[in-house]
Amino acid sequence: MPLRKAIFTFLFLLMTACFCVPGAFAAQKTIGVVFSGDLPRYQEAQKAFMSTLARAGFGQGKVSVYVQTPNPDPMSWTNSVRKFIGIQADVIVAYGAGAATTAVRETGRIPIVFAYVYDPAACGSKRANSTGVSSKVPMVTLLRTMKSIKPFTRLAVLYNPYEKDSVVQWNEVVRNAPALRFSPVGVQVKSAQAAKSIVQKTAADCVYVSCSAAVGKGESGIIAAADRKKIPVIAQVSGIAENGGLLALAPSPEEQGADAAMMAAKILKGVPVSRIGMESARKINLVVNLKAANALSIKVPFDVLNAATKVIK
Repeated sequence: MPLRKAIFTFLFLLMTACFCVPGAFAAQKTIGVVFSGDLPRYQEAQKAFMSTLARAGFGQGKVSVYVQTPNPDPMSWTNSVRKFIGIQADVIVAYGAGAATTAVRETGRIPIVFAYVYDPAACGSKRANSTGVSSKVPMVTLLRTMKSIKPFTRLAVLYNPYEKDSVVQWNEVVRNAPALRFSPVGVQVKSAQAAKSIVQKTAADCVYVSCSAAVGKGESGIIAAADRKKIPVIAQVSGIAENGGLLALAPSPEEQGADAAMMAAKILKGVPVSRIGMESARKINLVVNLKAANALSIKVPFDVLNAATKVIK
């Protein structure tokens, strides 16, 4: 009897060891995706991410992808990132500087791929364990184009001090102001609920919506308030002009997601993050909303319409 018990114990321990040894069975890869906020542009990018990832060999059955869409605030970003650290994700993908800077702060071990981060170096998103896609497009081009459509003297910039990419945009506006002869008005927006009332109280003749997720969540209220005051809305993010803003110069969300997917696929195949260089936005869309222009009694010059990649009539 003791011998049979000893044999049983030995077999049990052997089986347990087989299940616990890394690589004993082909383990499915895990990707944790965190949005800085639940925004349409991140959703569009994520859709492109998934389809590109599948074409790169990591389709259904090859990888598990878990998506977190937290509120746009530091505590929520931290909680989401820590969940992925807890499950030991093979890669963390972060959309927006809020999620990206949180991820690089929370872990130096798990590879991080970011997308939709405006000037990653300035935001602090680029670290030894991270790489990704910049969403930076020429600020001066947007401002000059708006000046050619309708000269403005006071530009209200809606940004969130907790989201470093939107702070970088505010600083860029300030640097361009003297040459383009306008006064920048910094307006801090820490929650989507506050955005609408802030615009109603702002003394400006043009509103710039930064890439902040907190600001983006209040987009519809911002545009509605600006329309009532007959103030044009401009941005460097996709979707603003389609939803009633006058002008947008923005990177392609599909490109952001596809580039991030190719980087994630390389990491899953064993390529070190240090060997994967960052990408810049290559496909940039200039979108003009003629419906908004007509509502504001603004005539858009032909050269602007000719340069636009999309005109909403």
